[in-house]
Amino acid sequence: MVVLICLALPAAADDRWVGFRSGPFEVLSSAGERSGREALAQLEQLRWALGALLSKPEPKSTWPVRVLVQRRAGQDGSLILRRDAYIGTLVAGAPMPREWLRECARLLIEANAGPMPPGTESGLADFYSTIELRGAVILAGAPPPAAERTLDWARIHLLSVNPNYYGRLRVLLYNFQRGVEAEPAYSNSVGRKPAEIDRAAAAYLAAGKFTTVEISGRPLNPQRDFTPRPVSSPAPEIALADLTLDGAAYEAVLKRYPGNVEALEGLGLLAARENRAEEARKYLAEAVKAGSANARVWLAYGRVAGDRAALEKAAQLNPAWAEPHFLMARQETDPRKRMEELKAAASLEPRNAAYQRAIEEQRVAYLEYEAAERRRAEEEKRRSLERLKGEALAGIRAAEARANRGDPADLAERKVEAWWEGPTPAGKAQGRLRQVDCLRGVLRLVVEGQGGKLTRLLIRDPKRVVVIGGGTLELVCGPQRAPRAVVIEYFPQNDAKLATAGEVATIEYR
Repeated sequence: MVVLICLALPAAADDRWVGFRSGPFEVLSSAGERSGREALAQLEQLRWALGALLSKPEPKSTWPVRVLVQRRAGQDGSLILRRDAYIGTLVAGAPMPREWLRECARLLIEANAGPMPPGTESGLADFYSTIELRGAVILAGAPPPAAERTLDWARIHLLSVNPNYYGRLRVLLYNFQRGVEAEPAYSNSVGRKPAEIDRAAAAYLAAGKFTTVEISGRPLNPQRDFTPRPVSSPAPEIALADLTLDGAAYEAVLKRYPGNVEALEGLGLLAARENRAEEARKYLAEAVKAGSANARVWLAYGRVAGDRAALEKAAQLNPAWAEPHFLMARQETDPRKRMEELKAAASLEPRNAAYQRAIEEQRVAYLEYEAAERRRAEEEKRRSLERLKGEALAGIRAAEARANRGDPADLAERKVEAWWEGPTPAGKAQGRLRQVDCLRGVLRLVVEGQGGKLTRLLIRDPKRVVVIGGGTLELVCGPQRAPRAVVIEYFPQNDAKLATAGEVATIEYR
């Protein structure tokens, strides 16, 4: 297991700490620069090897991985997600524990690989938990204790070490990540069926003869590539408090450094973990007010305070984190937005079965919502068109009636559009719009009436044509595939050159 160190805060403060960063890893060492560099080099080579296998040149982690390297061992523990990072300790000069390397491999696989068969993922983590560094070369394949050798580990070991399969494991994993079923995935990569590989792996496991393989590592010079930085108090004290979830340690930091954001974060998250809601709300609110950039703090605050904006902030601070989207989906009342948040969560954490189930449960409600929305929109459009059509027809008939009465008062009250000067259009063509000729600067409409009689009408300016019932002028050049029924009022005026009977004033689609 990972060795965790529980030291009193004064001891942590008295030690001289130095820090290194690379990729998702942060190493804090109180055992000197060399120990810190060695630990970071091994972690980076693990990341390099997995990245090459998964076709990810720079694998990332959903959360940072913080490593404390110290001279002495304390109580056992594991690499675990705490305040703002996965955190654990290593003992300077001792081999990196296999369980510790396995957990790092698992975190990198989950954050960078698409879904693969569970046995494949666990086998990969087991295989890479025993790697060793030989300068810039990674030695892989050393077997774990006999009691911990599984068929999943043996399968990955066989495909990684046996010369017959060199380079093929990467293709197999690529197929898995793209949703290819096991049968074609194995056939297309290693040329054998899954059952055949399983039988070979079982025999391989039973034989118990395992060789190692050398993998080219990242060309690193820890002395040159890892630049040390001094780590001042209270960072070491906060890290040790994160390891042990010691509320008293956070309070001691807060007493020495009033308003310290990290200490407030630790106290707030610890209170939330222990369901002390009022205390959690108090410390989390103070951390947020103090400028916390910790996504876990903002999410916890959003939960205890019922603040959706805090969940949105959490998603912004860590775009690779799925949980804020899932919680926002649970709060969302709009089915469309709820589905969007669920899909975002599932895409960020495709292995989470709860997210997939939530999407399936929501899918039926979402489809019903979409169908209802379509029906509502269509009905609203129909009522709107009917209303506009009625208003337009009523206006035209009223204008005709006033003109027929010849009442000067009525004529004076009549509102006439600026372009509508001159006599009322006397021509009317009714039938189907068979063709629209798009000529230079003008349009020519061909209307087929009863008995096949064709009437050709001219449009010089489409903007001056009134569409009865509202809407826009819908004209497509050329023969009309589905001729629409129309009623057109026009000003009679023969144009011998264009062979038109007049100029269009109004058009009504029927």
